[in-house]
Amino acid sequence: MTETIGFCQETRPESCAFVLFGATGDLAGRKILPALFGLCKKGLAPRNFYILLAARTPLSRPELERRLSELMARACPGAPPEAVTDFLGRVDYLRADYESGEFYRALGARLDELDAKHGIKKKRLFYLAIPPAAFGKVTDGLGDSGLLAEPGDRGGWSRLIIEKPYGSSLERACAVDAGLKKDAAESQIYRIDHFTGKETVQNVLALRAANSVFDETWNNRYIDHVQITVFEELGLEGRADLFENLGLARDMMSHILQLAAITAMDLPSSFRDTDFKTEKRRFFESIPERERTAAAADAVRAQYEGYRQEPGVAANSGVETFLAFRFFVDNDRWRGVPFYVRAGKKTGAKCTRISLVYRKPEHGIFRGMDIGYPNIFTFNIHPDEDMSFSLIAKHPGPRLCFVPKTMRMDYPERAGETAAPTDYERLLIEAMAGDQTLFLSSFEMQFLWQFLSPLLAAWQADPYGGALYSYTPGTSGPPQAAALIERDGRAWV
Repeated sequence: MTETIGFCQETRPESCAFVLFGATGDLAGRKILPALFGLCKKGLAPRNFYILLAARTPLSRPELERRLSELMARACPGAPPEAVTDFLGRVDYLRADYESGEFYRALGARLDELDAKHGIKKKRLFYLAIPPAAFGKVTDGLGDSGLLAEPGDRGGWSRLIIEKPYGSSLERACAVDAGLKKDAAESQIYRIDHFTGKETVQNVLALRAANSVFDETWNNRYIDHVQITVFEELGLEGRADLFENLGLARDMMSHILQLAAITAMDLPSSFRDTDFKTEKRRFFESIPERERTAAAADAVRAQYEGYRQEPGVAANSGVETFLAFRFFVDNDRWRGVPFYVRAGKKTGAKCTRISLVYRKPEHGIFRGMDIGYPNIFTFNIHPDEDMSFSLIAKHPGPRLCFVPKTMRMDYPERAGETAAPTDYERLLIEAMAGDQTLFLSSFEMQFLWQFLSPLLAAWQADPYGGALYSYTPGTSGPPQAAALIERDGRAWV
């Protein structure tokens, strides 16, 4: 639930059970279990709360505690021993066989037992940290055993969290979604994209809503273009099997479109689920559909040198590790403003950034002059969390020269802010509270694939040809990515 305290709103999670499928996998170890530990350590978890881990790996209690203790030591070095002890006391383990009806009966019995122990009344959050191909087996098992049914007295609930990407094509994603809805209602499905949980991403909307000086200029009258950059320093890091079947476009497009929507959607009348998603949907519906030839003409894809020598990568792999593209939004706020996107692996220092580049003066005493610099509003999302606005000022001295000056706000600058929940922690809180605002709707999932499909079709027609460029690791992509924006008389910032 959401509680208003003065001018603040705080989302408070309900007491519940958290059931994690795929608990011994990479995603669980890197993201979900550290987030659960963080919630407990920071006092943000519900008072009555336990975690049931489910995976195929056989684990004794001592083995489980050793693995979790080592994981917590890596994820949260220096954590107080009492915090680790408290966390371990909340955790139980059940060996899983996702295709066995007996497993789901055992799961139901264990949940009833743990509910009684922890004082919880059938409030259960099921997190599917497993490949999408296994979603149907698990949801069918949960549905057949009655674990997804919501009690008629409304005293309990059952919810599903699933991870992107949702399938590998529009057809496959729709089939996965249909399989989910066979066993659960849309109101029970929480499609996670962790970018929406990042503090700086959320602050884009908050800054616009609370400071009219910004939102009044957030349109095509003042903004020349928008840039979104998502760079990663690392390469595959042992994910070749997964990445070879996805490629960067499938892996990153959900993140990219969520960043675009948060930046450019009209402000909702409230930050409640329905209003927020209505405006986000209107934004996505304002992006025109394109044929594959037009989509490919506005895109550059590339592969870093040495990718095909990575372990597990095919010798003739045509998978892209870099993508740059341009798109437009056909609504009154953004008509005529290009959005430029670039994302890649091994592209130098890790960086996730949104930049709104303002038009240069078109009237007044400096009209007709190129003062050299535009105003740029930049949101650094990761690894830095800050916002900056570049202003143009006169350089000190007798001559009339211009120089850029930057105002910067570091977001986690006070102790209370550095203790704020991480992206995964925040999203888990929202799911426990039953708030779907920051989660993707079924429409968004379908739009993602509709937007991506023309590009995928164009690349499939020529997977190994001249349309796949190369770039040196540690650089910001191939020269063709710079040419993509330079042909419009602009440059990457």
